[in-house]
Amino acid sequence: MKLLYEFYFFVKNHKKNYSILNLAAQLSYRVLLAFIPFIMLIYNFFSWFAQGLNDQVLESLKVLFPGFLDEMFNTAAANAAGPQTSHWANIVFGFFILYASVCAVRSLILTINKVMLIPEKRNYFLIWGLAILYLIILIILILVVFYLYIFTQKISTSFFEYLNLSDIFIKFWQGFTLIYISAIMALLITAIYMYTPSVRMSFFFALPGGIFVSLGWLSIIGVYEAFIKNHLQIESLFSSIEGPFSLIVVVYVFCIILTFGCVVNLFLLKKIGR
Repeated sequence: MKLLYEFYFFVKNHKKNYSILNLAAQLSYRVLLAFIPFIMLIYNFFSWFAQGLNDQVLESLKVLFPGFLDEMFNTAAANAAGPQTSHWANIVFGFFILYASVCAVRSLILTINKVMLIPEKRNYFLIWGLAILYLIILIILILVVFYLYIFTQKISTSFFEYLNLSDIFIKFWQGFTLIYISAIMALLITAIYMYTPSVRMSFFFALPGGIFVSLGWLSIIGVYEAFIKNHLQIESLFSSIEGPFSLIVVVYVFCIILTFGCVVNLFLLKKIGR
């Protein structure tokens, strides 16, 4: 209880330097521009390298987000798999995806530095170069993570069918999916906290923030599925304003949790006198 009390005053004092909500709003603007195009890019990557797996990847992605975004994911996938446009149109759209995604990563780098109260010592071109590099690494990691997830699902399905335990497999896979996604998200966010700031953090000091973001985000999804979806009929509200507002809310809430994860790391660093 004392630790939570200290954390509350730490956050309150932190606002004197930077407002967490304002920084999250700035970051969410960049993320919003890149979100749907980035989903389409990932969907197309699986179409190119593993045709037939992209629909499974889409279903797996939906686990990470509230249910009222399902239709938006389906629309993005349909557009990505739709009729081929002209060569120049593909080039322009590809450039937009790249630029928007790199801008989002660059904004993430600058935001984490501000939240962690770290002065940015790297020059303008180095930050852009790092943003491109981190984006490439992120795409590769996403592809590998989902390949492993789908491969594990196929192996597990065959194993349970061999043991005549197909009914148990559904519960097993739900539990495995939750643990797998929680662990991967925590490790990915931890890596972001380690390598994006101007001053490198050790894994031990970056991990609490990663765990906070992972558990916090999945808890919000759980609250939505268990309570909000059934009692507040939020889907009908969002559908009446055609969905984009729901995406804005989701991205903004995630960015708030992401910035608070930085504050958790900074609080623990100050707590132990580092």
